[in-house]
Amino acid sequence: MSAAARVLVRPLAAVAAVGLLAGCAAPEYRYAADKPGTASAGPVYFKVPEAWGTFTPAQITAAQKGWANDATAKPLLDATVWQEAFDAAGTPSLTHVLGSQTPEAPTVYASLRTLYQAESDAVTTDSLKDLVVPVSRLGDQVTVQTSEPVKQGTATGLHLVVSFRQTPSAPPETVDETAYLSQGNDALYLLVVRCSTACYERNRADIDTVTSSYTIQEGSRG
Repeated sequence: MSAAARVLVRPLAAVAAVGLLAGCAAPEYRYAADKPGTASAGPVYFKVPEAWGTFTPAQITAAQKGWANDATAKPLLDATVWQEAFDAAGTPSLTHVLGSQTPEAPTVYASLRTLYQAESDAVTTDSLKDLVVPVSRLGDQVTVQTSEPVKQGTATGLHLVVSFRQTPSAPPETVDETAYLSQGNDALYLLVVRCSTACYERNRADIDTVTSSYTIQEGSRG
């Protein structure tokens, strides 16, 4: 779902400027990035199609306001130092990104949070498979399409793609998760792309671009 090319209608007198204007086409992608120096394992960046809707940090925080009274969710929010969200729907909404319903267009959620000592002591790269979808508990209700270890510098993690149904009558959903632990297990990097399985297959090229561009720059750590 790359950005539609802009058609430039120009008068004859402007034809001589074509060579200059050619370099001004709208970009296909935008980059999302954590601020340099704030990440335990180094800054992170990735790219998403320019046409996909984006949200400000204030909008994301406001959408999560109801979680502040949740004894489980609040500590996680308090430890989150960076978040980004994108929605490819015609009318982008954080409900698509953060809600429990299966989105019909690709959504992206990325975050970085510090881990509490108890989490740091217990977490393993293998346990990351249950981070978004409880794969271990759901058993054969989940189809695991991809499960592979990933590593960038000293950060290690898991790339997991699974399909499942929220309810027996719901359309199948595909969740593409990339998660890394920093060296020492003191920080968790998370990238989640999800939508209905039919949507995921239609938009596979763009989704692969998002996930494959996810980069941790250890050498740029502040």
